[in-house]
Amino acid sequence: MKIKQFLEIVTSKIRSKEAKAYVSEELTQHILRSKKLWLQKGINEMEAEEKAIQEMGSPLTLGLSLDHIHKPKIDWLLISILCCTLLLSFLPLLTYKQEQYSGYIDLQTMIQNKVIFVILGLFLALAIMYADYRKLQRFSYLFYVAGIGFLSLLHFFSNTLINGEVMLSIGMLDLQIWMAIPLFLIAWAAIFARPSVKILQAMILFVISIISFASVANLSVLFMYVVLVGVLFSQSQVIPRVKLLVISATGILAIGVVILTTSILHQYQLHRLYGYLNPQENAEGAGYMYLLLEEVIKNAAWFGSKTQVKIPGAHTDLVFGHLIQSYGYGLALLIVILLSVFVIRLCIISFSIKDSFGKLLVIGGVTLFSIQFIYTIGMSVGKLPIVSMPLPFMSYGFMPTILNAFIVGIALSVYRRKSLIQIIRKSV
Repeated sequence: MKIKQFLEIVTSKIRSKEAKAYVSEELTQHILRSKKLWLQKGINEMEAEEKAIQEMGSPLTLGLSLDHIHKPKIDWLLISILCCTLLLSFLPLLTYKQEQYSGYIDLQTMIQNKVIFVILGLFLALAIMYADYRKLQRFSYLFYVAGIGFLSLLHFFSNTLINGEVMLSIGMLDLQIWMAIPLFLIAWAAIFARPSVKILQAMILFVISIISFASVANLSVLFMYVVLVGVLFSQSQVIPRVKLLVISATGILAIGVVILTTSILHQYQLHRLYGYLNPQENAEGAGYMYLLLEEVIKNAAWFGSKTQVKIPGAHTDLVFGHLIQSYGYGLALLIVILLSVFVIRLCIISFSIKDSFGKLLVIGGVTLFSIQFIYTIGMSVGKLPIVSMPLPFMSYGFMPTILNAFIVGIALSVYRRKSLIQIIRKSV
């Protein structure tokens, strides 16, 4: 029996189209190595090939076994949590009071938009799950250039400013800086997944991207991006002492930049900082929001609060405070548990992945998700400065749903192919 005939019988029993190519490649390598050993023992090439094939056993039995091993996996737990969270994300709108938010879009429009966001988010997560993430690795620099290009587009052609965030509005579509994050996640995961990382090249790319992010002037996204790249770099295959040297140097540089930035802050920025550090003395200004949130939490009970106050950003950045006031500590605790399960599940998936690119994609995703989750909860309870940061899925808007649906989709895609063995012929 020839190798080709043997492989055709084996792969005929494998239902996954994706698995067939990888199983065929894997078995071919095994057979060729075995054939080489038999040739070294002095037998002719035809007999060596036959013996190598015989060592593999029955092709029918092997095919059935490999079909079971390489069956695409679906993480039903992650999908279930995603569906539950998307349904719960409608709760902030159910307590919407039009008179408290005059000038804002009406409730009916908000619900219609939310339905669209949820459907698109669920569709995106499932679509990415069925897409083969491994095909993205070879386009690392293309994704990087696309990210830089997108930031440049916002910098030079933005035509909308909402809450200090620049956007490019094209009809009903608002292009935001958050849309660049997935591009850079794929780019850096692919770059750091390589067996040998060119440190100087990576540092130059990082500096260029930092300048591009800074040009759009969104500190929240810039902070997330810096942490993302730092975490991915720490998980790369770079020598530990080189990692320590680069991270230490970057940390010192970051401290210097923070000190320099602090010394040239505008008056309104200093006012916001003082409001956070000492809200009591700035109760009529920047400290008002911190005192308001403190009052909301103090007056709330397990099932809501009798005293209802207007919370600016109640459906976006401060949605968690709004949920505590409207539904109480019970629902707030449930949401914290659900989002925590997201983080834990993503971490478990990352631990089980052997493919370096897939592992870094999931690690980057859980980093982005955790930053949003932890920071939003922290600022809602007055422990962190209030900035523009959404609570994953729960905050109203297109990006809080789509960005995090992308993260879940990537995790589902990686998990689906965790049993496939990738044979890399050349560095990508």
